[in-house]
Amino acid sequence: MARLFVSYRREDSAGFAGRLTDALESIYGEGSVFRDVDDIPPGEDFAQVIQRGLDQVAAVLVVIGPGWLESSSAGQRRLDHEDDFVRREIEGALALRKPLLPVLVGGATMPAAEALPAPIRPLAARQALALRDASWRSDIGALQAALQPLLDAGANRAGRLADEARAAALPAARVRRRHLLALGVALAAGIVALLFAGRIDEPPAVVALDGAWVGRVEYPWGVALDERFELAIRDGIVSGSASFLGVPRSIESGEVRDGQLQFITRSTEMAGDAPPRELVHRYVGERAEGGIRFTLDSRGGISPSPAVHFVLRRH
Repeated sequence: MARLFVSYRREDSAGFAGRLTDALESIYGEGSVFRDVDDIPPGEDFAQVIQRGLDQVAAVLVVIGPGWLESSSAGQRRLDHEDDFVRREIEGALALRKPLLPVLVGGATMPAAEALPAPIRPLAARQALALRDASWRSDIGALQAALQPLLDAGANRAGRLADEARAAALPAARVRRRHLLALGVALAAGIVALLFAGRIDEPPAVVALDGAWVGRVEYPWGVALDERFELAIRDGIVSGSASFLGVPRSIESGEVRDGQLQFITRSTEMAGDAPPRELVHRYVGERAEGGIRFTLDSRGGISPSPAVHFVLRRH
């Protein structure tokens, strides 16, 4: 099953898309990348195959070359046609909440949001990566580092779905026995609680930090996204991933100190012809009622960014 989806416009970046696909399959194995030329057999319904491909993958790479935005047909931009397949691929990925990674090739720059049709404008908020002939190997390495948390998250989700499917397939008798056992345990716990009511002061419930968390983050430049955090806590050390602008980022320098959860992630900011800049995102979280309250401070961008406050809930 393909793990990555490569979206591209043939007249704009077919050569780069093929080279990228070969590089990714050399890393993740043959068949790990969905690309229309290789994966749509003759006679198949193009739209249906594309939809199945999007359903299965962990992330979508949108390859953008110099002519991607202005590519036209019959005097009109292709992106302005609702049936344009590149547009439909991006719309489908957004609808399925798939991580989107713009990949800039041939010296292309990231299109502005106002230059895109409204249904795919969220693409402009995604951090882009550039692939250049002169630094192809190192750029592929940077892309691999960005993809790894997405693939890990996809594998974890597939495992959870498989576990849920196996649980749903249990014979009814076993399910009933488990329910009866759980009921018995609950009744016993209730009796003990009644016996000791008023005698023992129970400590307040502590929110466990491990696992998946989601929350709406309103960024200061007018973009609001549902971000997902995958946290693993071992001996006070925090690892996992935290998404920024819809793309999971690896957690670094994570720790739990004085009741606070602290870590950083990194991303790359690209604007026009300016050289890429590395942004450092520092997260500080504390337990809130039923969730984690975070403050996000981003440094290193072209312009200062105010702190962002948001709450994550258990997913």
